[in-house]
Amino acid sequence: MSHPYVHARALASSRPRPEDAAEVFERDGVLVVVVADGAGGIRGGEAASRSLVAVVESAVNDPVFRANEVGAWIDLFRRRDAALTLKGAGETTGVVVVLGAKGLFGLSIGDSEAWIVTPGGIDNLTVGQQTRQRLGSGRVEMATFERPALAGVLVIATDGLFKFASKEVIARIVRASPIETAAERLVELVRHPGGALADDVAVVLVSRRVGDSAGLGV
Repeated sequence: MSHPYVHARALASSRPRPEDAAEVFERDGVLVVVVADGAGGIRGGEAASRSLVAVVESAVNDPVFRANEVGAWIDLFRRRDAALTLKGAGETTGVVVVLGAKGLFGLSIGDSEAWIVTPGGIDNLTVGQQTRQRLGSGRVEMATFERPALAGVLVIATDGLFKFASKEVIARIVRASPIETAAERLVELVRHPGGALADDVAVVLVSRRVGDSAGLGV
């Protein structure tokens, strides 16, 4: 079963092993996006972010996992939090967004964010989240969100983007460019004139395919 979306991903880091990670997975008409940011300066941050991506991939590939139910993802995040805490395996933020037959939903821990950019504004899906939360802390609190359809461009990124670029500039780039170009341009917002990056950054953009009606349920 095909889905009505296209997506683009961009990542950049000045580190030999970046602490940010982002992937997009598909299963039975469902698109799953995950973005993670290993906690800087904390041992195992890079490994923690990649372990979250690996766990999400494993869940998507598991035919028993209920990928279209937010409760299943909440349980998955809680188990990952407990496992990282038990092993002392580092901490990471995490955002998962699922786009399927009944709309889009997602959950977030930490200060990575998810927006929907429309011609007239920005819908911050992760507004109100507990930005100091991390998977691997053992006391995780998740913010959840849900929308009936994707009407605009979904922007999911680590805090490296949102700390160093204004929302107006981010929105202007997303509105003005195809998503493949926009994703690369957003990453470049984090780069200093000398070429170094202010922070690791991972960005995923999702939009509807040309010709698909935004008024239809996803």
